[in-house]
Amino acid sequence: MSIVVGALLMLGIGTAGITTTGLAQIPYNQFTAKLSGSNEVPPVATPGSGIASFQIVPIGHQEVLNYELNLKNIKGVTGAHIHSGKQGENGPVVAGLFNPSNMNGPSTGPINGLFTAETLTSSELTGPLAHKTIDILVDMIRNGDAYVNVDTTQNQNGEVRGQIS
Repeated sequence: MSIVVGALLMLGIGTAGITTTGLAQIPYNQFTAKLSGSNEVPPVATPGSGIASFQIVPIGHQEVLNYELNLKNIKGVTGAHIHSGKQGENGPVVAGLFNPSNMNGPSTGPINGLFTAETLTSSELTGPLAHKTIDILVDMIRNGDAYVNVDTTQNQNGEVRGQIS
């Protein structure tokens, strides 16, 4: 058994889709986005970076999407969203990951670590996905048609971005 598979088992994370030889693969129900300013359209010069992690969780006949957003060297976050769009294209917001109005305004100090961890349900989908189900968003992600974007007071259209895969 690989170290990666062992670590996932210790954390209680399923290992469907993980190989025990060679390089580990991300399980089919988990996705990540590596966030950087160079992925923004147009690119943004920033020391900030981050990782968004997602896991599909079935609840009854529905699915929800658990997520964590970890950021590094970022301050003044005013929003974080999932957008529809391919790499290099800007698209509409389809789900919110952070809303400063729920936190009495934007974050102020530098963020270096876990910024938010929540569960996204179908009722929270917006824009072209309003009144749709999480599985529609998951299909977009699997097709390379969704990205995470983090907005700040300094870069209101996005400081860091990453395609979800």
